[in-house]
Amino acid sequence: MTPRPSVFLAPRPAGLARVLAAAAALGTLGPVAGLAYREGVDPAAFSALRAGVGAAVLGTLILARRLPAVGLGVLSRRQLALLLLAVAVNGLMNLVLFAAFGAMAVGIVMAVFFTYPVQVAVMSAALGREPLTRGRVAALLLACAGLALVLGSQLGPEAHATVAGLALAALASTCHAVYLVAIRGGFDRVPAGQVTTLVLAGGLVISGIPALLLAGEGAGEWLSSAPAWAAILCAGTLGAALPKVWVVGGVRLIGSTRAAIAMLLEPVVAVGVSAVVLSQLLTPGELAGGLAILVAVIVAQRPAPRRSALTAAADPA
Repeated sequence: MTPRPSVFLAPRPAGLARVLAAAAALGTLGPVAGLAYREGVDPAAFSALRAGVGAAVLGTLILARRLPAVGLGVLSRRQLALLLLAVAVNGLMNLVLFAAFGAMAVGIVMAVFFTYPVQVAVMSAALGREPLTRGRVAALLLACAGLALVLGSQLGPEAHATVAGLALAALASTCHAVYLVAIRGGFDRVPAGQVTTLVLAGGLVISGIPALLLAGEGAGEWLSSAPAWAAILCAGTLGAALPKVWVVGGVRLIGSTRAAIAMLLEPVVAVGVSAVVLSQLLTPGELAGGLAILVAVIVAQRPAPRRSALTAAADPA
């Protein structure tokens, strides 16, 4: 007896839950990073140490056999190339994103960076993995409108765009889009924890080298600061290791496009956390934007048009 198509086409709640949890965790990075910066930690050094802590935590769990791992020799050349691509673009994304923060207002950087779901949808459709349905187009439009409302309130009259800042933010956005596409189906034999360990180790190298080269006099004065190390440890575990494992697992279950749209919960959480930290109330625009993004996430989870059961079972689009 052939199973009902809806069984195959319905998105998997566990995957969505992982992505939403990851987005919420990543949304807390702003205040955590701010604490480290106030203690004198350089952004590049913070990015490198965050990645290093996350890689160390996951690597220790793998060595202790608390997390599964496989020999990379089981991968084909194509799979290994895609894994290396994921490591490279993720590390580059972190590096250029922090550089963009130094070249342009943070609000504008975020507005450009969080366009990556559109790029993910286009890339996935072009590769024939996930159809760009009318429902997904509607979800993307609604999410972009919500993002504009959420981030628009963060832009004051003094916020100005620069060519360098726009280019860096756009590059970071594209890198993240490529990452989300690459981790779906590219090397599924490698467990999510192992993938994340490799990705974070690559981030340590890619961000760490510039941090060392650009370090000036007094760059290590924060080393004796307990709050700085607390922020780094928090960012490395709750802001890197856990959410990145969840993202890989979630993308593999629900697909890159659905996951990318769900990840837009991150700026909503970031604005909410900042409001709590600063004892401020969210504006009606921010509330409306957050609601629009949540609705977009729900719309994006709708099953794609009916396909054959075998195709749908192999592809959670």
